Amino acid sequence: MHSIFKKSIELNMKIEKFLDAILNSLLLFNKMIRAYLKSDESSFCDLSKRISDLESQADNLETEIKVSLYKFLLLPDVRADVLSLVKSLDNIIDLTEEIAKNLFIQRPNFPPSLHDPLLEMVTTSIDASDALLLASRSFLSDVHNVNAHINKIKFHEHEGDILEEKLMKMVFSGEIVSDLAEKLQLNTFINHIPDISDEAELIGDKLTIFTIKREI
Repeated sequence: MHSIFKKSIELNMKIEKFLDAILNSLLLFNKMIRAYLKSDESSFCDLSKRISDLESQADNLETEIKVSLYKFLLLPDVRADVLSLVKSLDNIIDLTEEIAKNLFIQRPNFPPSLHDPLLEMVTTSIDASDALLLASRSFLSDVHNVNAHINKIKFHEHEGDILEEKLMKMVFSGEIVSDLAEKLQLNTFINHIPDISDEAELIGDKLTIFTIKREI
């Protein structure tokens, strides 16, 4: 093991809590989308609030991590990489909260025939993000395992792109949704969900560079 944080249990615990908050938001996001499609209003609202609470928790942890990094991590180059990684990872939980808020406000109507491919696309975004979190944990503890997780991010992101195109074709075929405004609204959400896996891939690319720097 080649942990960056050998001298700081406190810093390590804060980053673990931060990563756990992101993971939990993704798990709740999956449940929230399913509740929304089932018209389970009570569960949907509860899950949306819990995601918002986790986002606030992650923001607070991000601030604490920044302070601890300057306190415990002495190598400026490594510190800058970890700061950049933490800031980028926060974008994942921000996206889940943003989608939750837009669903709550706009209330788009997804026809039943879109439910299965939509849920599959949600799953690919979560899988890509989960692989990113595993890659991040490896970067912080055992850098040699990072690349295996990065490859999984790219796989899931590509699968999400395929599903996104499939859903767009279904929406604009004219057979499922007839109203143009409704088509455009659904298309916005269909495009927005894969933003999570797209962001995971971008962070993964950044993490690849950080890993190369650590291995030199």
